[in-house]
Amino acid sequence: MGDYFPCHESKVSFRHQRICAVTTGGAYNMSRNDTWRAVLGLVLVSVALNATGQILFKAAHASQQGGSFLSTFLNPKTWAGLILYGLSAACWLWVLSRAHLSLAYPLLSLTFPIVVGLSAFLFSESVSPMRWAGVGLILLGVSLLART
Repeated sequence: MGDYFPCHESKVSFRHQRICAVTTGGAYNMSRNDTWRAVLGLVLVSVALNATGQILFKAAHASQQGGSFLSTFLNPKTWAGLILYGLSAACWLWVLSRAHLSLAYPLLSLTFPIVVGLSAFLFSESVSPMRWAGVGLILLGVSLLART
């Protein structure tokens, strides 16, 4: 069985096609589909937290209107973005404990389309057709990756 989800306990039951997953409460068995759903779910949570952090950073800078780096850094929106980055990192560490980096890391590129879309909507940033085409290629790449 090609295993994208390493078993830390070396208790893979090929007969039942179950893999081992480790939680803070100890080891338990999850089906391969359950593990994939959990990993994908936490990757998407990490992506959403990361994108929201970026939007908060931009909002903090925009609210300063020519303010210094220090005033932007001390802005509560900047700190909220940093907190979300920390939560995103915590989700990411959980993902890495259950999935190969070569599979999970490219999924983080979903942050780009979200940030581009929200930047256009929230900050009225102009997004060229070429940039939208790039976003489309990112989404195509992620969909191809998800099929592997």
